[in-house]
Amino acid sequence: MIHTIGMAALTGWLLRWRRRIERHSNLTTSSLVLIMVFAVVIFLHLVETTIWAVFYFWRALFLDFETAMYFSLKTYTTVGYGDVVLPERWRLLGGIEGLSGVLLCGLSTAFIFAIVNALFQIHLAEQTKH
Repeated sequence: MIHTIGMAALTGWLLRWRRRIERHSNLTTSSLVLIMVFAVVIFLHLVETTIWAVFYFWRALFLDFETAMYFSLKTYTTVGYGDVVLPERWRLLGGIEGLSGVLLCGLSTAFIFAIVNALFQIHLAEQTKH
């Protein structure tokens, strides 16, 4: 839900600014748009992993919040070193977080690809005018 709302808000913002982006179509503008998109997407992922970590810490599954956050980040990104694991009774939850992370990272990748494609189309249109 967090990711969907965040991506929808970002899409709305980009659509409102589309004309301005088109008018100032250059490498600097495209770079700034992409940096902003990356920052928002990373922020959304960090919020989601933090919520998982808060849950793990609240349920006393890890001794400290830093360990809960570390576990959440490596599980969400499917790095999964195995150096920190959930108690046996909770271990399936880690798989759910990993699956959630894979799907949301895939959604983010598709979204970023669409933005890059739109910027490329704007630049192509600008070049064909000249």
